[in-house]
Amino acid sequence: MADVSHDLDPAVFRSALSRFPSGVTIVTTRGEDGTLHGFTASSFASLSLDPPLVLVCLDRGATCFPVFLAAERFVVNVATASHAELATRFATKGENKFAYGSFEFDEHGHPLLPDAAAILHCELEQAVPGGDHVILIGRVREARVGAERPVMWYRGEFLHLGERAA
Repeated sequence: MADVSHDLDPAVFRSALSRFPSGVTIVTTRGEDGTLHGFTASSFASLSLDPPLVLVCLDRGATCFPVFLAAERFVVNVATASHAELATRFATKGENKFAYGSFEFDEHGHPLLPDAAAILHCELEQAVPGGDHVILIGRVREARVGAERPVMWYRGEFLHLGERAA
């Protein structure tokens, strides 16, 4: 199949994708040296109920990319409106992202947000190349549901469920 992406305007493509509202997750793990790592992802989806699998996409250029490829486990925290600022921090490079937010730790020492809309404890099942990203497929070993509503990402802004989109 021929590659037709050379005719596609990247700005139009990005704008078209922004018209699809998606949830916001903060994905975390602990490196072999004990260092905490995490990133914000709106490219997250359920993959299978049997076995219980989810997928999340990680940018190959992310500082934490090699850590997540080597990780045996990771945690997907479904963000709520109260996590919007934290999700923005986890989407940037540089600072100590874990200095913010009220993280707790699971039995493996992986950080989680106890007030998340949902928390999925995953074992890395497979990492699949996907363009400038890698698709992390996680087997869900434990799932918890919180009381708060998830926040959405739409047209470059956070959208709270129940709000009307602009």
